[in-house]
Amino acid sequence: MNQNNIYRTIIIVASFLVYKYSKYAYAYLIFGTEQWASWPIAIPSTIMLLTGVFMAFLANYILNRNFSLNSFGLAPDKFFTGLMAATIFSLPMFLCLGFANNFNFQPTLEILYKGFVLAGFGEEFIYRAFLFGLLFYYAGWGFLSAGIFTGLFFGAGHLYQADNIGSAIAIVLFTTGVSIGFGWFYYAWKSLWMVAFLHGFMDVIWDSFQVETNVTGSLWVNVARFTTLIFAVLYSIKLGQKNGRLNLKGRLWVNQS
Repeated sequence: MNQNNIYRTIIIVASFLVYKYSKYAYAYLIFGTEQWASWPIAIPSTIMLLTGVFMAFLANYILNRNFSLNSFGLAPDKFFTGLMAATIFSLPMFLCLGFANNFNFQPTLEILYKGFVLAGFGEEFIYRAFLFGLLFYYAGWGFLSAGIFTGLFFGAGHLYQADNIGSAIAIVLFTTGVSIGFGWFYYAWKSLWMVAFLHGFMDVIWDSFQVETNVTGSLWVNVARFTTLIFAVLYSIKLGQKNGRLNLKGRLWVNQS
Protein backbone atom coordinates (compact mmCIF):
# COMPACT_ATOMS: atom_id res chain seq x y z
CA MET A 1 0.00 0.00 0.00
CA ASN A 2 1.52 3.31 -1.09
CA GLN A 3 1.75 6.46 1.01
CA ASN A 4 -1.25 8.08 -0.63
CA ASN A 5 -3.46 5.09 0.12
CA ILE A 6 -2.27 5.02 3.74
CA TYR A 7 -3.25 8.69 4.04
CA ARG A 8 -6.65 7.97 2.50
CA THR A 9 -7.17 4.97 4.79
CA ILE A 10 -6.44 7.10 7.85
CA ILE A 11 -8.96 9.74 6.72
CA ILE A 12 -11.69 7.16 6.06
CA VAL A 13 -11.19 5.08 9.20
CA ALA A 14 -10.78 8.15 11.42
CA SER A 15 -13.99 9.65 10.02
CA PHE A 16 -15.81 6.37 10.59
CA LEU A 17 -14.54 6.13 14.18
CA VAL A 18 -15.64 9.70 14.88
CA TYR A 19 -19.13 8.67 13.75
CA LYS A 20 -18.98 5.36 15.63
CA TYR A 21 -18.06 6.87 18.98
CA SER A 22 -19.86 10.21 18.71
CA LYS A 23 -22.63 8.58 20.76
CA TYR A 24 -20.50 9.14 23.85
CA ALA A 25 -20.18 12.83 23.06
CA TYR A 26 -23.95 13.06 22.62
CA ALA A 27 -24.63 11.10 25.82
CA TYR A 28 -22.06 12.66 28.13
CA LEU A 29 -21.44 16.14 26.75
CA ILE A 30 -24.46 17.31 24.77
CA PHE A 31 -27.74 15.74 25.88
CA GLY A 32 -26.78 14.04 29.13
CA THR A 33 -26.83 10.33 29.80
CA GLU A 34 -30.34 10.27 31.29
CA GLN A 35 -31.87 12.11 28.35
CA TRP A 36 -29.97 10.04 25.80
CA ALA A 37 -31.02 6.76 27.46
CA SER A 38 -34.66 7.81 27.98
CA TRP A 39 -35.45 8.47 24.32
CA PRO A 40 -37.05 5.80 22.11
CA ILE A 41 -34.25 4.02 20.26
CA ALA A 42 -35.26 5.63 16.95
CA ILE A 43 -34.23 9.11 18.13
CA PRO A 44 -30.56 8.45 19.06
CA SER A 45 -30.31 6.09 16.07
CA THR A 46 -31.48 8.87 13.75
CA ILE A 47 -29.00 11.32 15.29
CA MET A 48 -26.24 8.77 14.79
CA LEU A 49 -27.29 8.14 11.18
CA LEU A 50 -27.21 11.86 10.38
CA THR A 51 -23.78 12.05 12.00
CA GLY A 52 -22.59 9.14 9.87
CA VAL A 53 -23.89 10.76 6.68
CA PHE A 54 -22.14 14.01 7.58
CA MET A 55 -18.82 12.26 8.35
CA ALA A 56 -19.03 10.19 5.14
CA PHE A 57 -19.52 13.26 2.95
CA LEU A 58 -16.80 15.09 4.85
CA ALA A 59 -14.36 12.22 4.29
CA ASN A 60 -15.27 12.07 0.62
CA TYR A 61 -14.76 15.82 0.26
CA ILE A 62 -11.30 15.57 1.85
CA LEU A 63 -10.40 12.70 -0.49
CA ASN A 64 -12.06 13.77 -3.73
CA ARG A 65 -13.06 17.41 -3.29
CA ASN A 66 -16.71 16.80 -4.09
CA PHE A 67 -20.04 16.07 -2.43
CA SER A 68 -21.22 13.74 -5.19
CA LEU A 69 -24.03 11.28 -4.47
CA ASN A 70 -22.42 8.98 -7.04
CA SER A 71 -19.47 8.45 -4.68
CA PHE A 72 -21.89 6.56 -2.44
CA GLY A 73 -23.90 4.75 -5.12
CA LEU A 74 -26.88 7.10 -4.70
CA ALA A 75 -27.43 8.21 -8.28
CA PRO A 76 -31.12 9.34 -8.41
CA ASP A 77 -31.74 7.66 -11.78
CA LYS A 78 -31.15 4.21 -10.22
CA PHE A 79 -33.60 4.70 -7.34
CA PHE A 80 -36.67 3.03 -8.90
CA THR A 81 -34.63 0.25 -10.50
CA GLY A 82 -33.23 -0.62 -7.06
CA LEU A 83 -36.68 -0.42 -5.44
CA MET A 84 -38.35 -2.69 -8.00
CA ALA A 85 -35.54 -5.26 -7.97
CA ALA A 86 -35.47 -5.45 -4.15
CA THR A 87 -39.26 -5.82 -4.05
CA ILE A 88 -39.13 -8.82 -6.40
CA PHE A 89 -36.14 -10.39 -4.62
CA SER A 90 -37.93 -10.12 -1.25
CA LEU A 91 -41.05 -11.99 -2.33
CA PRO A 92 -39.68 -15.51 -1.54
CA MET A 93 -38.86 -14.48 2.05
CA PHE A 94 -42.29 -12.89 2.46
CA LEU A 95 -44.08 -15.97 1.12
CA CYS A 96 -42.00 -18.47 3.15
CA LEU A 97 -42.49 -16.64 6.43
CA GLY A 98 -46.07 -15.92 5.50
CA PHE A 99 -46.91 -19.61 5.14
CA ALA A 100 -45.06 -20.37 8.38
CA ASN A 101 -46.93 -17.65 10.30
CA ASN A 102 -50.39 -17.84 8.70
CA PHE A 103 -49.63 -14.51 7.01
CA ASN A 104 -49.91 -12.75 10.34
CA PHE A 105 -48.10 -9.74 8.89
CA GLN A 106 -48.14 -6.76 11.27
CA PRO A 107 -46.04 -3.85 10.03
CA THR A 108 -46.16 -0.64 12.03
CA LEU A 109 -44.79 2.83 11.35
CA GLU A 110 -42.02 2.09 13.83
CA ILE A 111 -41.12 -1.17 12.05
CA LEU A 112 -41.17 0.56 8.65
CA TYR A 113 -38.99 3.43 9.85
CA LYS A 114 -36.49 1.17 11.57
CA GLY A 115 -36.47 -1.28 8.67
CA PHE A 116 -36.18 1.06 5.70
CA VAL A 117 -34.51 4.17 7.15
CA LEU A 118 -32.34 3.04 10.07
CA ALA A 119 -31.45 -0.50 8.96
CA GLY A 120 -31.95 -0.49 5.20
CA PHE A 121 -30.59 2.89 4.24
CA GLY A 122 -28.69 3.61 7.46
CA GLU A 123 -26.65 0.44 7.86
CA GLU A 124 -26.03 0.04 4.15
CA PHE A 125 -24.91 3.64 3.75
CA ILE A 126 -22.65 3.54 6.82
CA TYR A 127 -21.11 0.12 6.31
CA ARG A 128 -21.34 -0.39 2.56
CA ALA A 129 -21.10 3.06 0.96
CA PHE A 130 -19.07 4.81 3.67
CA LEU A 131 -16.60 2.33 5.17
CA PHE A 132 -16.42 -0.44 2.57
CA GLY A 133 -17.01 1.77 -0.46
CA LEU A 134 -14.49 4.49 0.32
CA LEU A 135 -11.81 1.97 1.33
CA PHE A 136 -12.37 -0.15 -1.78
CA TYR A 137 -12.77 2.58 -4.37
CA TYR A 138 -10.49 5.30 -3.05
CA ALA A 139 -7.92 3.81 -0.65
CA GLY A 140 -6.65 0.76 -2.53
CA TRP A 141 -8.21 -1.86 -0.26
CA GLY A 142 -9.28 -5.10 -1.93
CA PHE A 143 -12.82 -6.39 -2.04
CA LEU A 144 -12.22 -9.07 0.61
CA SER A 145 -9.98 -7.01 2.90
CA ALA A 146 -12.45 -4.11 2.92
CA GLY A 147 -15.41 -6.49 3.24
CA ILE A 148 -13.98 -8.43 6.18
CA PHE A 149 -12.85 -5.25 7.95
CA THR A 150 -16.33 -3.77 7.54
CA GLY A 151 -17.94 -7.03 8.63
CA LEU A 152 -16.07 -7.07 11.93
CA PHE A 153 -17.44 -3.64 12.83
CA PHE A 154 -20.90 -4.67 11.67
CA GLY A 155 -20.77 -7.89 13.66
CA ALA A 156 -19.61 -6.11 16.81
CA GLY A 157 -22.81 -4.07 16.67
CA HIS A 158 -24.90 -7.25 16.93
CA LEU A 159 -23.02 -8.94 19.78
CA TYR A 160 -25.66 -7.79 22.28
CA GLN A 161 -27.83 -10.57 20.79
CA ALA A 162 -25.34 -13.27 21.84
CA ASP A 163 -26.11 -15.56 24.79
CA ASN A 164 -22.67 -17.18 24.96
CA ILE A 165 -19.30 -17.34 23.20
CA GLY A 166 -20.57 -19.81 20.62
CA SER A 167 -23.48 -17.61 19.58
CA ALA A 168 -21.17 -14.57 19.56
CA ILE A 169 -18.81 -16.31 17.13
CA ALA A 170 -21.76 -17.39 14.98
CA ILE A 171 -23.07 -13.82 14.87
CA VAL A 172 -19.68 -12.37 13.86
CA LEU A 173 -19.18 -15.02 11.16
CA PHE A 174 -22.69 -14.53 9.85
CA THR A 175 -22.53 -10.73 9.78
CA THR A 176 -19.08 -10.80 8.16
CA GLY A 177 -20.46 -13.06 5.46
CA VAL A 178 -23.42 -10.73 5.02
CA SER A 179 -21.03 -7.78 4.81
CA ILE A 180 -19.07 -9.42 2.00
CA GLY A 181 -22.23 -10.53 0.21
CA PHE A 182 -23.94 -7.15 0.36
CA GLY A 183 -20.64 -5.49 -0.54
CA TRP A 184 -20.67 -7.56 -3.71
CA PHE A 185 -24.27 -6.50 -4.44
CA TYR A 186 -23.15 -2.88 -4.03
CA TYR A 187 -20.25 -3.45 -6.42
CA ALA A 188 -22.18 -5.50 -9.01
CA TRP A 189 -25.10 -3.06 -9.20
CA LYS A 190 -22.87 0.04 -9.08
CA SER A 191 -25.57 1.42 -6.80
CA LEU A 192 -26.62 1.40 -3.13
CA TRP A 193 -30.34 1.59 -3.84
CA MET A 194 -31.03 -2.11 -4.47
CA VAL A 195 -28.87 -3.09 -1.49
CA ALA A 196 -30.58 -0.61 0.86
CA PHE A 197 -34.10 -1.58 -0.22
CA LEU A 198 -33.33 -5.31 -0.06
CA HIS A 199 -31.98 -4.92 3.48
CA GLY A 200 -35.02 -2.81 4.38
CA PHE A 201 -37.57 -5.26 2.99
CA MET A 202 -35.88 -8.20 4.71
CA ASP A 203 -35.87 -6.42 8.08
CA VAL A 204 -39.49 -5.27 7.74
CA ILE A 205 -40.62 -8.79 6.80
CA TRP A 206 -38.59 -10.26 9.69
CA ASP A 207 -40.02 -7.84 12.27
CA SER A 208 -43.58 -7.76 10.92
CA PHE A 209 -43.85 -11.55 11.22
CA GLN A 210 -42.32 -11.21 14.71
CA VAL A 211 -39.45 -13.59 14.03
CA GLU A 212 -37.04 -14.29 16.94
CA THR A 213 -34.57 -11.46 17.56
CA ASN A 214 -31.24 -13.29 17.19
CA VAL A 215 -29.68 -12.25 13.88
CA THR A 216 -28.64 -15.82 12.98
CA GLY A 217 -32.24 -17.05 13.08
CA SER A 218 -33.74 -20.55 13.07
CA LEU A 219 -33.51 -23.15 10.30
CA TRP A 220 -36.87 -22.17 8.80
CA VAL A 221 -36.04 -18.47 8.98
CA ASN A 222 -32.74 -19.09 7.22
CA VAL A 223 -34.46 -21.10 4.48
CA ALA A 224 -36.74 -18.11 3.88
CA ARG A 225 -33.93 -15.58 4.08
CA PHE A 226 -31.45 -17.45 1.91
CA THR A 227 -34.09 -18.16 -0.73
CA THR A 228 -34.39 -14.42 -1.22
CA LEU A 229 -30.62 -13.93 -1.16
CA ILE A 230 -30.02 -16.73 -3.69
CA PHE A 231 -32.61 -15.15 -5.96
CA ALA A 232 -30.77 -11.82 -5.66
CA VAL A 233 -27.37 -13.45 -6.18
CA LEU A 234 -28.39 -15.26 -9.36
CA TYR A 235 -29.74 -12.11 -10.95
CA SER A 236 -26.73 -10.09 -9.77
CA ILE A 237 -24.37 -12.62 -11.38
CA LYS A 238 -26.13 -12.07 -14.71
CA LEU A 239 -25.91 -8.31 -14.15
CA GLY A 240 -22.23 -8.60 -13.28
CA GLN A 241 -21.58 -10.53 -16.48
CA LYS A 242 -23.35 -7.82 -18.44
CA ASN A 243 -21.57 -4.83 -16.89
CA GLY A 244 -18.16 -6.48 -16.53
CA ARG A 245 -18.14 -6.58 -12.74
CA LEU A 246 -18.18 -10.33 -12.21
CA ASN A 247 -14.40 -10.67 -12.40
CA LEU A 248 -12.62 -9.35 -9.29
CA LYS A 249 -9.13 -10.36 -10.44
CA GLY A 250 -6.61 -7.83 -9.16
CA ARG A 251 -9.13 -6.44 -6.68
CA LEU A 252 -9.60 -9.18 -4.06
CA TRP A 253 -7.07 -8.20 -1.38
CA VAL A 254 -5.61 -5.04 -2.91
CA ASN A 255 -7.48 -2.94 -5.47
CA GLN A 256 -4.89 -2.45 -8.19
CA SER A 257 -7.21 -0.62 -10.57
